[in-house]
Amino acid sequence: MKTDIGSDALKLTISKLVSLIVSFGSVMILARYLSLKEFGTYTQLLLIINILTTLFVLGLPNSINYFLAKAENRMEQQSFLSVYYSLSTILGFVTGISLLMSAPIITGFFKNPLLNNFIYFLVIFPWAKIILMSIDHVLIVYKKANYLFLFRLINSLLLLLIVVLTAYLQLSFNIYITMFLIVESILAICVYLIVKNISGSISINLDIASIKQIFKFSIPIGLASTVGLLSIQLDKIVISQFFSAEELAIYANAARELPIAIIATSLTAVLMPQMVRLLKVGENIKAIRVWGDTIYISYTIMCFFSTVLFIFASDIIILLYSEKYLGGTVVFQIYSIFLLLRFTYFGIVLNSIGKTKLILYSSLGSLGLNLILNYLFYYLFGLIGPAIASVVSMLLIAFLQLIVTSKNLNVSFSNIFPWHSLFRITVINVILGLLFLYIKSIIPIEEGRGGVVESIVLGIIWLGVYFIIMGKKVKYRWDNINQK
Repeated sequence: MKTDIGSDALKLTISKLVSLIVSFGSVMILARYLSLKEFGTYTQLLLIINILTTLFVLGLPNSINYFLAKAENRMEQQSFLSVYYSLSTILGFVTGISLLMSAPIITGFFKNPLLNNFIYFLVIFPWAKIILMSIDHVLIVYKKANYLFLFRLINSLLLLLIVVLTAYLQLSFNIYITMFLIVESILAICVYLIVKNISGSISINLDIASIKQIFKFSIPIGLASTVGLLSIQLDKIVISQFFSAEELAIYANAARELPIAIIATSLTAVLMPQMVRLLKVGENIKAIRVWGDTIYISYTIMCFFSTVLFIFASDIIILLYSEKYLGGTVVFQIYSIFLLLRFTYFGIVLNSIGKTKLILYSSLGSLGLNLILNYLFYYLFGLIGPAIASVVSMLLIAFLQLIVTSKNLNVSFSNIFPWHSLFRITVINVILGLLFLYIKSIIPIEEGRGGVVESIVLGIIWLGVYFIIMGKKVKYRWDNINQK
């Protein structure tokens, strides 16, 4: 039968793309409307909640892909979902209470008294966030990509609406945070109703045996996710410790991930259940081949954007956030390189065969290295040091996970990844990048606005040339992942 990996991934990609574009539009408005102090506080609130939520959620969303896909009948699915949402709800409130009790420590660490005004947000939002984290996984397993698109669109438009209202009516930052919390809480309640409707029934269920099974699978992934998130956010934690909220605002926007990695995450999300099934029956080579095709597609696209972002960095910052964030241009370029490492989930095979402890151990090693490098590079390079440290540690963990994957599948390291193809794609992008940088320097299409329009025009031409070079090859790989 047809796998539909490609078509489902396309639906999911479009869904996330629309969601992230709208979300990014909200950030662009907020960056211009809020003061650097307020935007820095907003960044700190989300940083705190993202870290604590990832820690307390214990990798539960990943268990949906595994246990729901393995369930043999509707009753088993309902039982799992009942346990999952009962457990997630409890963990959400535990996270909120923990943040409430830790509020004085948090305020002292960030040296930002303004955080005291948003204790209510720290208490309630973790529950909403944890519940909202599950909906993608559930709808993908049930093959309800259209539902997911609609849900994410509504979510994004509502959040954009409150941003526009805040800016248009000149509302305070406190009112914006309150409206944001109300919208996310309502949508979290909707998740319960959607899952109940699709599965047929969910109820309060804290079956100890089921919880043990879920935790056995999810805790290593959860710890790995926490470690991974800390590795990614560690630079912002270091910046918060040594710099002001205003400087954190500049760094955070420069380091903000643009809505491009969704291509890889969407392919991975749809590919994961297929990988579980293929590896379960010993189809290792076929699994690696399908994975390789998705890698080729996502890297081709992301390498292009990474190069464009690096070459036109200052103009893009002005376009997205305004001139007051230009101090983060070099950080923005470093994170453009970091984007190259987001073209796939390097631990997908280990996750699919249940080797979650290996993911944890490699992530712990990466976190330790990142922690050392963050402080070392901060003293060596200043503001950009933590950004460099994040790229280096991420690169090392990726190679480590590939080596372990190679050994577990008895596939040589040279065959575990389409290395030659990735090298050729990289060379093509570097050559085009240098070419268009040269063209930009000698042909001033537009001089009066800092080159923003000039960069847009050249970027469009660059995309056309790249499509001519790579289009047929990408289509070939796309057809491969949709074969019977």
